[in-house]
Amino acid sequence: MASPAAPPTSPAYRVCLIGSGGVGTIASLVLTKSGQAHVTAVLRSKFQYVSEHGWDIESVDHGSLKGWRPHRVVGSASEAAKDEQGEKIEYDYVVVCTKQLPECNPVTAMIEPVMTAGRTTVVLIQNGMGIEDEVLAAWPTNTVVSSVSHIGSGVEEPNRVVQVGKDVSKMGPHHGPSSVYGSSSTTTSESGPDADSAAKTARIEKAAAFVKMYNAGGAHVCELVDDIEAARWEKLLWNGTFNTVCALTRTDVGEIQRSKGRESLLLPMMSEIWNIAKAADHPLEDTIVQWMAYRLSDDIKYRPSMLLDLENSRPMELEVILGNPLKVAKRLGVSTPVMDVVYNLLKVEAWKIDQLGRK
Repeated sequence: MASPAAPPTSPAYRVCLIGSGGVGTIASLVLTKSGQAHVTAVLRSKFQYVSEHGWDIESVDHGSLKGWRPHRVVGSASEAAKDEQGEKIEYDYVVVCTKQLPECNPVTAMIEPVMTAGRTTVVLIQNGMGIEDEVLAAWPTNTVVSSVSHIGSGVEEPNRVVQVGKDVSKMGPHHGPSSVYGSSSTTTSESGPDADSAAKTARIEKAAAFVKMYNAGGAHVCELVDDIEAARWEKLLWNGTFNTVCALTRTDVGEIQRSKGRESLLLPMMSEIWNIAKAADHPLEDTIVQWMAYRLSDDIKYRPSMLLDLENSRPMELEVILGNPLKVAKRLGVSTPVMDVVYNLLKVEAWKIDQLGRK
């Protein structure tokens, strides 16, 4: 007689994902496919439509999916905080995939309903520098993990997600405040070095568990790294240059390269970012600037996210992409003449967008 089938096992982790756009929807798909996570996705503007129709996904990593949904779709973090019986849910991970706009939509306020002090690990799949500081200050006993993501994914109305670039990311835990406000080395508590070492090990283990889960879900590459802030500086070589200069000049990536803007603007800015990272004790490889500047062809028509935001009069991630790195440069005495000009010109553009919003 055949043995009875084993009962299905429930996922090991409860995950709340906030910000289900192009990046967030693929992240929720990956986590769901891993079989290790029960995923609750918080949607705002698209909640009603997606709750009824799901997502139609065309993905270079996952193929074609029609009407796909994670385990649960809700319209707010407050709703995500409780189950169907009204009982509070204690999440293991809260994954944030929204735009990083601390001046108008701080992450701490966004995630507060679904946080459990001392338990919930926060995973920030977002752009910018110093973005972890407000979360660390609000929940000092919780682990905060950063993900530096390289993926080509976007949303087409009303519910189509198209992923054309493979999901490649580096993830790692933060062990103290970022170099935006001071040293990013591990802070020492009054409990002594043994307790600090144990806390650091626990943070690494939680990050490693998430990376393992993410890889199990079919991500192209997800790597656990020791120095996540160095990975953020590396990503800034793109976001702080192509993203900002294309927005300022209203050009796509191919146009800014063909116009010689790569030589006159992008390369000098990349060198400034490289110098800041080195001064902040997160040195990057000597060859990374040339690789980043010349890795894309001159005929590519890609329009970076900040350019799209500017064209559509939406708030830009200016402070975390340029403002915070410039704070580090000023504190460490690093010269940044090109970054300063680009930042101040984009500040004027941000002011104009704000004025439109007030009318």
